Amino acid sequence: MSEHHVTPINVAVLGTDALLAARPVDPIQFTRACLAAGFDFVAPVSWGEELIASHLGERMSGVGSAAVVSSSCPLVSEQLQSTTVKPPVLKTVPPPVACARYLRAAFHPRPVHVTYVGACPGAVDAEVDKQYFPDAFFAWLLQAGIDPSMQPRHLEAQMPVDRARHASTPGGTPAADWLHERAGARLIEAAPITVDAVALTNQYEGILIDLASACGCTCARDRAAAARLEPARTSRPVVVTVNVSVDADDGGSDRGSPLPDGVQESPAGVPAEPDRRATFAEHGLSAGEATTLSPVPQGLTTTREPW
Repeated sequence: MSEHHVTPINVAVLGTDALLAARPVDPIQFTRACLAAGFDFVAPVSWGEELIASHLGERMSGVGSAAVVSSSCPLVSEQLQSTTVKPPVLKTVPPPVACARYLRAAFHPRPVHVTYVGACPGAVDAEVDKQYFPDAFFAWLLQAGIDPSMQPRHLEAQMPVDRARHASTPGGTPAADWLHERAGARLIEAAPITVDAVALTNQYEGILIDLASACGCTCARDRAAAARLEPARTSRPVVVTVNVSVDADDGGSDRGSPLPDGVQESPAGVPAEPDRRATFAEHGLSAGEATTLSPVPQGLTTTREPW
């Protein structure tokens, strides 16, 4: 039977802003409501953010004393287009797209229909079949006779997906301590207008500059509140992939200087052909091939610029 005649797996990806908007409905109740509405599988967008953060950590390894700007949000890219910055920019796809690519890879060869619930503008992409803003999705559920607040707070005969984070924070930015452990780099939150000053001030160390909060990124809007909804950070990778690309179509870099030594560009002129091989780990859908890393030490490795 050809793939065109196979019923797609209907997957809902829940954005962090949707989980926050659903309160006091908890993520399990939200998941049950989605399953009652006909979705076959429900995934958190944090899986895509884990891919992005891990990718940024790998690219930052060995960067030495250099500043690099991360851009995983269309709002960040938009502001960088109107701001001349000297440091190079590592540009990836947005979290909903990274998560959708992972799901399609994991369920291959079965076709997947991805519905993203969240307001991230980056979800407008060929990898995402449908997008609902949170309020519209809640209204759709109620219209279908499904009240998320009345759903049980547990799943029956099903292991809940792992919503814990290992490498990421909402929006796909690496966790500061993980980045320091993985790449020896420091994370600094800044605004586009302060990027050059931040790079000059920290010119003797490797830094990754995060502009998500300053640019109004939907996914990173309230990281502190999101952390209260999520399980404790895990010392092991949550997702395991093989060649699921999160590079942006332009090869992973945007405006700015050439990437410094240790931060490699994608080969020019080589189209990104997604490799559909991937596995879930810690979700009851694979043997869990995740490699255990040493616990990340806690430390003050984040700096927020006064903007």
